[in-house]
Amino acid sequence: MALFDIKLFSTSLLTNTDIRVVIPTPDEPFLPDSTPYYQKDKRYQVLYLLHGAFGDATVWTRNSGIERFAQKYKLAVVCASVTNSCYVDMAHGAKFLTYMTKELPAFINAMFPVSIRREDTFIAGMSMGGYGSYRVALETPQRFACAASLSGAVDIAALYNETVDGAPSAMNMKDVFGDKPVEGTDNDIFALIRKRQKEGVQLPRFYQCCGTEDFLYSLNCSARERLEELKVDLTYDESPGIHNWDYWDEQIKKVLQWLPLKGTLVQE
Repeated sequence: MALFDIKLFSTSLLTNTDIRVVIPTPDEPFLPDSTPYYQKDKRYQVLYLLHGAFGDATVWTRNSGIERFAQKYKLAVVCASVTNSCYVDMAHGAKFLTYMTKELPAFINAMFPVSIRREDTFIAGMSMGGYGSYRVALETPQRFACAASLSGAVDIAALYNETVDGAPSAMNMKDVFGDKPVEGTDNDIFALIRKRQKEGVQLPRFYQCCGTEDFLYSLNCSARERLEELKVDLTYDESPGIHNWDYWDEQIKKVLQWLPLKGTLVQE
C-alpha cells in the first residue's frame, strides 16, 4: 500500500490545503508472478472519501481499515480537507464545492493512475461528509456512478432550521449557508435531485445508512422517505450503532461491497 500526503496551494480556496491518497500495491511484491506496481494503460477505480465536521484528510486512514480494504479491492482512495464547510461554496468562506468538483479531480486525474470513467468513480462520506458526498455527486453527476452517506446529514435544510439533540453546536451554519433558507436551493439535496431529474441527466446510485442510536437517526429516516418518494436508486441500511468510528469502520465495508468494484485494475 502506498500512502501519499500532499500539500498544495488551491486556487479555488486561495490557501494551502491537504490531500491524502491511498494507492494499492502488489499483495506479494517479492514473488516473481506478482502484479507489477505500474502497468501500462491500466488504471485504478477511485473512491473520494469525505470526512465529517471537525475532521480532515487523515481521519479515515487513522480511524478505519480503509487502507486494507483499498488494497483488497485494488481501489484508489482520495481524502481531502475541507474544514467545516459542508463541501459547499460557503456564504462567508471559501469555495469548497468548486474545489471538490473541479480542482481536486483535475489534480488527481493528472497525478495518479486513476480511471476517469464514470463507472469507475465513486464518492462516500460520514456525517457532514455524507451530505457532502450527495452534494458533490449531484453537482457533477456525469462524474460519479455512486454516492454513499454514512450517518449523513442528508437533510441539511432540516438540520439548519432545528436543533438536534446530540448534534455538534460549534459549527456556524450561517457562515456556511448564509442567512437565507437552504430549502429549495441547490444545497438542498432533494431540490437538487428534482432539478437534475427535470434536466434528464443520469443520477448516481445512492447508498444511505445510519445507526439506530445515532442522534441523526430520525433525520435519516425522514430523508430516506423523501428519497424514495423521488424514486432514486437508493439502497438503505440501518443497524445498531451511534455516531462513531466503530460504526463507520463496519459500514464502509458494506459500502465497498455495494459499489461495483472489479477488484483489479481497469483499462485506461
